Amino acid sequence: MERVEALKQIVTFGPNKEQAFSELAKFGYDSETELFEVTKAIFTEVLNMYISEQITSEELEEWANFVECRDDLNYEIIEGYIYSLANPYLAGNITKVKINNMVKVLNTS
Repeated sequence: MERVEALKQIVTFGPNKEQAFSELAKFGYDSETELFEVTKAIFTEVLNMYISEQITSEELEEWANFVECRDDLNYEIIEGYIYSLANPYLAGNITKVKINNMVKVLNTS
């Protein structure tokens, strides 16, 4: 599995996510270029996975921390949301009300 495919699997909670973590470990965090973009559509899909209880608040927080720490991901368009999810002690706990509000705002912008 190549680096871009590994990033995609992890960011989208793909079926090969666990294998992707192993493959990605071969590369490290630093990258001169952003290889994969976390779009609003991908982000909304992940939030909907939380709303439909396919993932937990802990998994959503871990996901946001993963996105936030990678130099090879472009998440500029959703940076504020990622910060909020990755730092629940600073920005408030992850709740269904909060996530539903995020989805509403994303769908109207």
